[in-house]
Amino acid sequence: MKALTVLLTLLAAFAVAAPGAAADPKAPAGAVVLTVAGNIGFSNRPAFDPARDSFFKFHERTFERAVQFDRAMLESLGTRQATIDFPGWGGPIRFSGPRLADVLEAAGWRGTQITTLALDGFGTKISKAEIDAHDWILATRGDGRPFGIGQRGPLWLVFDPPGDGPATADEEGKWPWAIFYIEVE
Repeated sequence: MKALTVLLTLLAAFAVAAPGAAADPKAPAGAVVLTVAGNIGFSNRPAFDPARDSFFKFHERTFERAVQFDRAMLESLGTRQATIDFPGWGGPIRFSGPRLADVLEAAGWRGTQITTLALDGFGTKISKAEIDAHDWILATRGDGRPFGIGQRGPLWLVFDPPGDGPATADEEGKWPWAIFYIEVE
């Protein structure tokens, strides 16, 4: 019996100390700017609660598992930058934020596509192939300043278009802004 107790203690210590062992992310310390839900492996908040989650209820979104991020959590994943110009923007914008792939990895994504949801209910579907084809940036900042509500924030999903010219209308049309929710399917 004593040998079994020692063996179980050693196995438990190894499991805790095993490199690469993933754990649920910590809860955000600041205001939540993004919730990732659906086919994910991690969670740092309770399941959908219709009494508490009225904005998700308004958008007809429910979930069992979700990871919430504040701006600092997103930026701690590392930041990329891309300066993008598009006619009608009034000049180029220097976008910065984490790679979408890193955000999805932090949530433990297991899906084949995502659906983004903006504050106004606009949603876009992006396949894993499209995610892999571009270096998507989940921009938290434009020209060094956090995106606010009303300035296409809290988050704007973009990728640096190929070539040296301004973005095309087709590319710009793939960049949802005012994102607050990503559902992994």
